[in-house]
Amino acid sequence: MAQSDVMSSPRVPARRGMAALARVADIVVDPPAAFRDIDTQPSWGVAFLAIVGLRFASLIAFYHPDTTPAKLLAGVLFQVATTFPLIAVIATLLWGVAVAWRVRMTWASALCVTTHVAFAYTLCTVAIASVAGAMLPNSLQVELRHPPFTNLAYLTDANESPAWHALAAAADVRSLYALVLAWVGVRSASKATALAAAGVVATCFAIAVVGSVVSAATR
Repeated sequence: MAQSDVMSSPRVPARRGMAALARVADIVVDPPAAFRDIDTQPSWGVAFLAIVGLRFASLIAFYHPDTTPAKLLAGVLFQVATTFPLIAVIATLLWGVAVAWRVRMTWASALCVTTHVAFAYTLCTVAIASVAGAMLPNSLQVELRHPPFTNLAYLTDANESPAWHALAAAADVRSLYALVLAWVGVRSASKATALAAAGVVATCFAIAVVGSVVSAATR
């Protein structure tokens, strides 16, 4: 029996790696399955690498920059250096708000939820930008990070009413998608009620919107 345990133990990391890959795929096709057992297995590394790879590959595909091995390496490192701190801050906000709502969730689980939701958000953004780029005339330039037809920002002028513009930009279909995914993740990570999980996610979103509006108004 002991020999069998020793022989099977190297397979444990492999199984965990496959589970992490499956979680990244499930966040798109089956979110409840993606967040299953997140309270005991809060993996996030594979999802983070997927975000970095997707962001970097989409930049190359959209803008066709001149590249060298050194530039490619620098670009990947830049994505890592700019993406991880933002995800860590959002995860900390999610964890702190959960504590305030008396929802039991570890910081590792909050990081896992944040990373996978960020991957789904990034994938959605790239998909919308790709479709818009293929359908719109070449004379219209599509911004990869801010694709058209996703929010109400076009109804306001950023120069005349920066605060209203920021508020309109927050009314984004991608944000709604991310909020639903985050709600599923918080419920799975904390076993909280649907209402408590919704309160945590809504509070985080409200803080983000207020921060965006205040930042735009004070520029």
